[in-house]
Amino acid sequence: MKKGFTLIEIVIFIVVFSFGVMGIMYVFYNTLGKVFDPTIRLKGVQVAQSVMEEIYGKAWDNDTYYSDNGSIPLSIANIGREEGSDNISNFDDVDDFVKCASGYNCPCSITEYKSEDFGLTPNYKVSIKVSFADIDPNNNIQEVCDNLTDFKLITVTVKHNSIYNNESYTIKFLKGNY
Repeated sequence: MKKGFTLIEIVIFIVVFSFGVMGIMYVFYNTLGKVFDPTIRLKGVQVAQSVMEEIYGKAWDNDTYYSDNGSIPLSIANIGREEGSDNISNFDDVDDFVKCASGYNCPCSITEYKSEDFGLTPNYKVSIKVSFADIDPNNNIQEVCDNLTDFKLITVTVKHNSIYNNESYTIKFLKGNY
């Protein structure tokens, strides 16, 4: 009686073993990309919060003040970035984060930045939307794009530039003219 393996048995073993290793490698590869998700999420929220604090520290608008009758001496045409304020470090009010010249539909447009523009963790895309807001009788915040109010709704959305993480992190807050 001969002992040992035939060539066919060895080839079949190699094929079956290869499929098993490929399956294990596939599972390992798919989970490896998601290992850093909690860190990406945490840093994304931190980027959003830092941008929110940066915007919240700015003036409501550099041309507004309350007059004797309490009205806002501002028009929709004056909303947007002033001349010469193309660098974030030169922004002096909330409207400067809207990247359009003064004029139509500025309050409801979305402007995208890189997180590096704010000196923050790289590889995040930051979208900022500044619009007027009003509070209805049920205390719900309503976005208003064609009317002046005493409040601006600022929406900061942060997304990581990763193919594995397709989540976005949004923070909304009100800035009042007071």
